[in-house]
Parts: sequence; structure tokens; C-alpha cells
Amino acid sequence: MKFEDFLIKIGSNIRKLRLQKGFNQEDLDSGDYPVPVRTLQEIEAGRANLTMKSVYKIAKHLKVQPKDIIDV
Repeated sequence: MKFEDFLIKIGSNIRKLRLQKGFNQEDLDSGDYPVPVRTLQEIEAGRANLTMKSVYKIAKHLKVQPKDIIDV
């Protein structure tokens, strides 16, 4: 698998989990672990090489394990 494909799959996982939890992108830009909307858009589109800090913040917001995000 190419790295670009890996990023796209992670972004797809995040989008799927976010929608299952009933969140929009703006919802993750608030609270104790904010992820800026623009950053989330780039991650979900597979255009951003996300950091472990972003994975941690997104997992906290979605109340999932980080492995649920990066398991492709």
C-alpha cells in the first residue's frame, strides 16, 4: 500500500466514525481537545500527514481508541 492510500484510509475511518457518532467537523473544534476544522478537512480528505497528537485528540472527541482510527 502506498503512503497516500494509507492516509486516505485513515481519513475515511475518521469520517465514518465521526458521522456514526453524529458529529460534524465543527464539533471537533471545541472542548478540551480541539482539532481545527481546516485540519480535520485535510485529514479526512487524505491530504494531511496527521500527527499522533491529532489522532489522540480525535479519538478523545469520538470516544474511541486510537487503534480504531489507524486500523486499515
